[in-house]
Amino acid sequence: MAFAVQPAAAQEYATTTIDKTRIWAGGGYQFLSLPEIQFTGTGGLGKLNRQNNIEKDFWDIGASTGAGIETAFGMWGDFLVSGAVKGFYSNVETDRRVQCNGGGATCVVIDPTGANTFLSSTLNTKATKDADYWGGQAELKFATGAPREIKPKLYRMDYYIAGFDIRGIDQDSHLHSSAGTVFTYKETLETTYTGGYIGFGGEYSFGFIPLVGNAFKNKGGILDRLGLRTYINATAGLYNAETDYTGAFSGPAATSTRLSKSNDELAFIGTVSLETRAQLTDRASLSFWTDYEYISSVPQLDYARPGGNTRLTEEDLFASRTMLRLNIGLGSQQLYADAPYAPDTYGAAIK
Repeated sequence: MAFAVQPAAAQEYATTTIDKTRIWAGGGYQFLSLPEIQFTGTGGLGKLNRQNNIEKDFWDIGASTGAGIETAFGMWGDFLVSGAVKGFYSNVETDRRVQCNGGGATCVVIDPTGANTFLSSTLNTKATKDADYWGGQAELKFATGAPREIKPKLYRMDYYIAGFDIRGIDQDSHLHSSAGTVFTYKETLETTYTGGYIGFGGEYSFGFIPLVGNAFKNKGGILDRLGLRTYINATAGLYNAETDYTGAFSGPAATSTRLSKSNDELAFIGTVSLETRAQLTDRASLSFWTDYEYISSVPQLDYARPGGNTRLTEEDLFASRTMLRLNIGLGSQQLYADAPYAPDTYGAAIK
């Protein structure tokens, strides 16, 4: 099979804007699996077992919003190049209450400096965490041209991505107990990631899927048949992760301590993005967009033992962010080219 169109024709670049500007805005939800908080303890000093005051749970969920602008720069050699600036903001809150009723001096509270240790027969600790996850990116997208068939009934159009990224995870946590050892502990843990990424993506037709594709011969897959277009992006980057920690503790006998630490780590961030887009008008579309992210380094606190000190360590993190986005094209012409394998053109695009 061969495509009947020429690869340099601008109308064939179906994965990017056509010589104009697109803005988008949307909202949805964020899953964020931040490391646990293990501050209080049971078993006394001889057999100290840390309690999970806040558990690490992928299903911690919060609201998310985002916006961006993309504009086409025209042909750079064999590539149609577009540039984009975009950003997002998410907030995830979680809380948990744990108890210790071991009798005797088995419930343990140690201030973050390790200078003060308190033992009691009971604790009833309430912990809350408020995390802001935000980011901003500037990127270039290089579209390679007309779609091509890579196996029967699987068509794709490729583009390559290069970008600069800054994002942050800002955590505010609060622990307190009104039973046994009465204390209050507050901490801020802020990490800023600065780096760059490269990646690739494309628009795909899934007509090769068994049953689904065969049911619509010469019509693409079920999504194409419904007028929906499917995109997949994958990016990978290296970042400098700069973390600042401050912990403030107040306890019995007017005990009050404060500890601050900071460090820098090298972090890897990988993202796979899925988009399903429905055209509403010539200059408007609606996208269902999901980012799946892996971050190799997020801060984890190893809280002090008697005479010791709280240490900053690291953990990895998985996150997922889903948004419904409204895309609006600026100008009077059609925002996107028709897909060569759309229901009304699929047969004509291939010979």
